[in-house]
Amino acid sequence: MGLLNTTNLKSLIEIIPHNTIVTAKWLQQNGVSRQLLLKYKQGNWFEKLTNGVFVKIGDNADLDGAIYALQRQLNLSIHIGGISALNNYYGITHNISYSDKNTQLFGFRSEKLPKWFKTLYGINTQLNCTTFLPKDIGLVEIQTGDFKIKVSTLERAVLEMLYLVPEKIMPNEAYQIIELLITVKPKEFQLLLEKCSSVKVKRLFLYLAELSDHSWFKRLDLSKIDLGKGVREITKGGKHNSKYNIIIGNVKNI
Repeated sequence: MGLLNTTNLKSLIEIIPHNTIVTAKWLQQNGVSRQLLLKYKQGNWFEKLTNGVFVKIGDNADLDGAIYALQRQLNLSIHIGGISALNNYYGITHNISYSDKNTQLFGFRSEKLPKWFKTLYGINTQLNCTTFLPKDIGLVEIQTGDFKIKVSTLERAVLEMLYLVPEKIMPNEAYQIIELLITVKPKEFQLLLEKCSSVKVKRLFLYLAELSDHSWFKRLDLSKIDLGKGVREITKGGKHNSKYNIIIGNVKNI
């Protein structure tokens, strides 16, 4: 039964949070036909932003409002993660400018951004589709305005950041971030590292965390973390670290 069979337009408007994108697909799924949607536009209830998406009149949807639509209306796992989540939601910043200023989004393999998202927000965002972490762990809901979106936990965001080393983030930039991680949840890192399928990410994280000499590092059980076989080259021309079997340059040399 469509939404409009049980309620009226006013109730429909009220359940849509302010400053969020409203997709035509979601409206149609909830009983709003194209003809009815046209009437709502003509009646100044909705404003069209581009093909297939709207906002309530008077609203201004930013990136968070678009992420809300991806997650709640289109059921995608796409979320803000990596260094963008660390900077924006956890206040973890450093004194050097990392290489890529785009907001880093992470989604599961085969997920794609809708055309409307690319049109409105694509110039400032970058989607990384991966399977190196399960899509159902290491996420938390945060309040933004009068709605919530899922973002990476601090711990997941760290591993997502390392996933982009060295292509988009330099090893010394990642090291400076990890140096700042005074308060973390070792159990959360433990779970994520055990579920992580990227040998590079796991080895690089353990190397940088140990180098940072954080007290929480000692609470990790490395015997339960599969570090795979064979060498992993992080930095061309770097030195070999035998403990974690990686080739990496001097991350303290900025």
